[in-house]
Amino acid sequence: MVKWNNIDFKDKGIVVEKTPTISKGKKNIDTYTIEGRNGFLSIDRGTYQPFSLSIECHAKESANFDEIKAFLDGYGTLSFDGEREYTAIVSNAIPFEKVQMFKSFVVQFMVNPIAHDITPTTITPSSTFTITGATAKMYPTITLTAAAGGAEVNINGVEFATSNEEATTYILDCENKIITKNGLNASNEMSGEFPYFKSGENTYQGTDVTSITASYKKTYL
Repeated sequence: MVKWNNIDFKDKGIVVEKTPTISKGKKNIDTYTIEGRNGFLSIDRGTYQPFSLSIECHAKESANFDEIKAFLDGYGTLSFDGEREYTAIVSNAIPFEKVQMFKSFVVQFMVNPIAHDITPTTITPSSTFTITGATAKMYPTITLTAAAGGAEVNINGVEFATSNEEATTYILDCENKIITKNGLNASNEMSGEFPYFKSGENTYQGTDVTSITASYKKTYL
């Protein structure tokens, strides 16, 4: 099973002949050599490079090629098991004139290196909480209500605070670094950094927080 933007290839009349082996993304590490010094110095940026993969396919006789053209385009999510997904783009120009003649073709994707669970998990953070199975940082969506006068929050040593005169509910999109209230940007009411979750034990402290929930997807290298 291969799904692009939550649609199975077979639902578009595409038969997947061969799926690729998925490798871990290459880590971004800068290396430097210094005259008079053996070896090299390195700086680990803590991030990973995207990678390419190809899927070999053929189209059924009954396939609608206009639908396939529209389907295999742009940016979206790519899943091979229905449980985890990558974000990716279709990176090659598929020669559909030849596809209509010979039916077989290859779809190439440029893939972001971190996979996410398709189904999110929602929790109410406690002073310590544990996440198992993930292998990369997770950036949750946090919904919190700050008491009148503002709130202070510390998650895994990352601190942020709100400045609000009345009790206010905020939504923090920690992946995209956006905070909103009532659907509007509220960045002028927040100071500090957007937090993250990690595999293993996580810590939480909140002052003047009336309520808080967090939704996250486990992540995998």
